[in-house]
Amino acid sequence: MESISLQCPVTIKVKVTEKFRAKMLDKMEKQLAEVDLKLSKIDIQKKKFLEEHAEDNIQQVGAIVQKMEVDKAKGLKLKAKIEQDIADMKHLGLGAEIIQGTMQHVFNVKVGDKMPAVMNTEIIVEDEKIIEIRN
Repeated sequence: MESISLQCPVTIKVKVTEKFRAKMLDKMEKQLAEVDLKLSKIDIQKKKFLEEHAEDNIQQVGAIVQKMEVDKAKGLKLKAKIEQDIADMKHLGLGAEIIQGTMQHVFNVKVGDKMPAVMNTEIIVEDEKIIEIRN
């Protein structure tokens, strides 16, 4: 066998620009607002549920309230992560490269090809345009 097709990950990196930073901060602020809204809804639902079921079986009520508290804790954890992501984005220097994800690339290799060259491919994006492909 002289050649074979391989599937390999390609790292997608984005160069930080003012436009990219503004877009990402806007997206994260919207996510933060959604999480805050969900947390408020959980608090309102919990209060209403406790008022409506004050006379019901304590164990059943407790189990449902505990589920609400678990959901709230998850929301608070997500909120803290988003807030940290916002702080990190604000402090990233212009021109810094951050990994945005990976894609799969299928290519042919043959006897004599250098493996590191085909294995470490990166695509660099700036303001939604590919500006460089690195091997």
